[in-house]
Amino acid sequence: MIVRLETPRDRDSALDVERTAFDGALEAEIVEAVRDEQGSFAFVAVIDGEVVGHVQMSRAWVEETAVSALGPIGVMPGHQRRGIGSALVRAALAEAERRDEPAVILLGEPAYYGRLGFVPASRFGLRDPFAGRDDGGPVVDEGFFQIALLDEDSAGLLAGEVRWHPAFG
Repeated sequence: MIVRLETPRDRDSALDVERTAFDGALEAEIVEAVRDEQGSFAFVAVIDGEVVGHVQMSRAWVEETAVSALGPIGVMPGHQRRGIGSALVRAALAEAERRDEPAVILLGEPAYYGRLGFVPASRFGLRDPFAGRDDGGPVVDEGFFQIALLDEDSAGLLAGEVRWHPAFG
């Protein structure tokens, strides 16, 4: 398996991964909305020349401090539970750190992302505007809002409400 930054020729395959992994169009629509925005980048996982995994990173803010947001992340069903998602997350975290991002935030399963270095964002006083909101869709549990600090000196700057890219709204 090769994990590398997404190239223009990977774009259609990456969208196929997101549609197939989630059995719908929402995640692919989010990827299309954020992928060309400032602060965005993506990784793909390739096996035998085929894109089998994808993770999208985009810009978010904690009050006025820019951070990276991880997601969507998808792996083709036939390749799940083989460490591809974890490899994509690790690559994305390393690239965010290389780009001097202070932190990466996400909404995801605490047991999974906790072993990859994420902790509850509430520990730092961060608030997710989607937490507990019931607008006809799924209710987001505050415990799923997590952060991986990439710069320990930034911890004191990260407090308040998060603003996600509008595509997540």
